[in-house]
Amino acid sequence: MKADHTITIKPSEIYFGIYRSQFRWQVHQLIAWGHSSARHRIQSNNEEEPNITGYITEAIKARLITNRPLWCQYYSVREDSPIEASDRSGRSRPRPDIIIETYLGGRPEYIFEAKRLRINGFEASKYIDSDGMGCFISGRYAPRYDEAAMLGYIQSDSLTHWKDQVKKTINENAEQLCLESPQYDKTVIDVFPLEWVSEHKRVNLGRSITIYHILLDCCA
Repeated sequence: MKADHTITIKPSEIYFGIYRSQFRWQVHQLIAWGHSSARHRIQSNNEEEPNITGYITEAIKARLITNRPLWCQYYSVREDSPIEASDRSGRSRPRPDIIIETYLGGRPEYIFEAKRLRINGFEASKYIDSDGMGCFISGRYAPRYDEAAMLGYIQSDSLTHWKDQVKKTINENAEQLCLESPQYDKTVIDVFPLEWVSEHKRVNLGRSITIYHILLDCCA
């Protein structure tokens, strides 16, 4: 019988139970640094989502190389990168907006999906739909992890306004979004004081997911 030398890079399913708090804090910090460094590149309140994501990702990559604390050596970041999916292959594989990975045991990933928020065209309904939060709740993104994050790129009004609008829209669609419990505020790092959390059942996976919501000022 021929020996099976197949090598898998599938991340460990038990990762989050071991490093959850530290990993969460560090990926939040990388997003904060990326947004702060990329902010000046946003020249229009109609900047396309992939452009903003690209600016943030490029800034994180630069921070991982220079002017970094020691823990950054264990991290990498990529954007619009295909991920493993049992029912898709090649170009049809799911492509989350930002994936931050650490080289610690299990090579865990933290997955971010981003959506623009702006009056007249990019309302909260798009943030929660099947291409937004729905990607996580359906299990299309982050199926082996018990948490992930949404990034709201704010292009009009205030962050507080959009926090209220998104939370209200989630509550109004609680059944569709399989909301398990009331949403609650959660400050992981001080730079994101308006962050909050929603928890959702994933019926097809038999496991729930916790979604962290981070709003980023992307007004020109």
